[in-house]
Amino acid sequence: MERKIGPNLTKDQTGLLKYWVGKCQENMLPVRRDVSPADLVFCLPSISIVERRPCGTYAFRLAASALRDILGTECRGKELDQICGRSVPWYEALNQAVGTKSPVFGQTPCGHRRVHNWMRLPLEPTDNGHQPLLCYDRIELLDARTPLRRETMFVTAHAFRKNKAALARSAA
Repeated sequence: MERKIGPNLTKDQTGLLKYWVGKCQENMLPVRRDVSPADLVFCLPSISIVERRPCGTYAFRLAASALRDILGTECRGKELDQICGRSVPWYEALNQAVGTKSPVFGQTPCGHRRVHNWMRLPLEPTDNGHQPLLCYDRIELLDARTPLRRETMFVTAHAFRKNKAALARSAA
């Protein structure tokens, strides 16, 4: 059964997912060096790179300007625990993306008519055993006509391995 995930994604998330899928190789996640900031201009202020270390901790390697606004501090070089603890959806989404080797995305309400749209996209592990993840975070103000939503998280478990073309179509 093909599941349409498009309505649950913002325009930027859809573009980022298509970009990520296009970088996937046969049975291989995208490699970090192949992710170009020039290709991500449409959503660059919302892009971060988080790295899972072999010991299981996560650290910000690159922090989006939008993330600095969301968390109120510079995150680059700091461990995730230092910035926001092990709160959901941060750790759960990162762990799901690493564990399934697939995109994880969702929305978290954060104040009156505001929503945190986020996405976690795993990249190929490095030679030193670190697992980088391409992350998207953006707070959006909902207009009065948009229904309020509860927190959501979608895991596209192993979707890219089976049929990356089907995943790209479902994001459309």
